[in-house]
Amino acid sequence: MSQNKPKSKQKQFAELLDSRFTIPGTKISFGIDPIIGLIPGIGDWLGGVASLYFLVHAVILGARVTIILRMLLNILMDIIIGSIPVMGEIFDVGWKANLKNARLLEDLEHYPEETERQSKVIVWSIGILSVIIVLSLLYLIALLFAEIIETIL
Repeated sequence: MSQNKPKSKQKQFAELLDSRFTIPGTKISFGIDPIIGLIPGIGDWLGGVASLYFLVHAVILGARVTIILRMLLNILMDIIIGSIPVMGEIFDVGWKANLKNARLLEDLEHYPEETERQSKVIVWSIGILSVIIVLSLLYLIALLFAEIIETIL
């Protein structure tokens, strides 16, 4: 962005959450999201709630379902993987879901058709992968349940 053009509120909030601070001597930046994520049990969920700001803004802008789903997937990845102790915080520092979603909002405003097309491909790919994972987990749970029943009987 040009220095004369002020940053949007969405971009400012995303930077606060994902990249406000820099580790001295490195180019590694982080925001308050991974810091909040350190709160045991609820930290990543609190960060996820803050991330909903971008999703709500997309709905207000009239974003299509695929863009909203793509943003939701960014948030869910942040919450789910971020919940893993230590590794999750490292992931949070690199993933930067809020910056991704702020960028999606900017792209939606400037390039709506391109953003929609890219979002469709990503959402469908992740959707198909998710169905495969869920079906695999259900199969494993059924096997485990059958083993438990067999042991009891």
